[in-house]
Amino acid sequence: MTAGFQAFTDTGIVQIDGQTPNYQMTAQMRQATAVTSVPTVFNNVGTQFYVNFQSTTFTFNAAYPLFAFTADGGVMVTPYKFTRSGNTFTVQFVAAAATTINLFIFDQVPTSANRFGLQVFDSNGVLIADAANPFARIIDVKSGQVIPGTGFDGTGTSMPGPGTQSVNYGRNVAVAGAYAGHLLNSDGSAGAWMTAWGVSGGTVTWEWHAYYNNSGGHYIGFREASAWNFMVMDMTGII
Repeated sequence: MTAGFQAFTDTGIVQIDGQTPNYQMTAQMRQATAVTSVPTVFNNVGTQFYVNFQSTTFTFNAAYPLFAFTADGGVMVTPYKFTRSGNTFTVQFVAAAATTINLFIFDQVPTSANRFGLQVFDSNGVLIADAANPFARIIDVKSGQVIPGTGFDGTGTSMPGPGTQSVNYGRNVAVAGAYAGHLLNSDGSAGAWMTAWGVSGGTVTWEWHAYYNNSGGHYIGFREASAWNFMVMDMTGII
């Protein structure tokens, strides 16, 4: 990009290039979890199993959303299910304990009626950045895999422990773009493990969380299903 308006961050990274629509916060939602019967897996004869989780489901309208989340009290939570119908999105979370989940929606900024602050338009007159809306600022990306390798593991590999990891970023943060590793065996009594995240101020903690059957057992499933990844978003001025 060599033409048009450009704005840079303090570190010299292009924040606005005058042509590309920016992701900015367009909505913030807050909901408490409650015990909910959540569909998990089908067995080999097509029976649907359910598990009671602390859970809540958000519904929102957006064009191309990126969402970030935290949970009160640093409670571990997992984004469990996503659906889309046109521009209506739903995201369901499960939680390790009763909590309130905060959801932050980032999207291409809509036309604003305000009369203050910097606004940037592309050559077609489309608003692509508005200083009235906080920008999405990704400050870290993490990924990993609980069971290394590829393919089906039916050899009786011992179930890994939580492998808890934690990073303090020195500012308020939220988790975004999260994909959870998962192993759900028939019903909850047979095991439900997923990557879960907890956020407390500037600290993000994540682990292979045993929602049920925390006594261990064996990992029997595709190794790839244990892969996880997420981004860390700077929430300075938002939280």
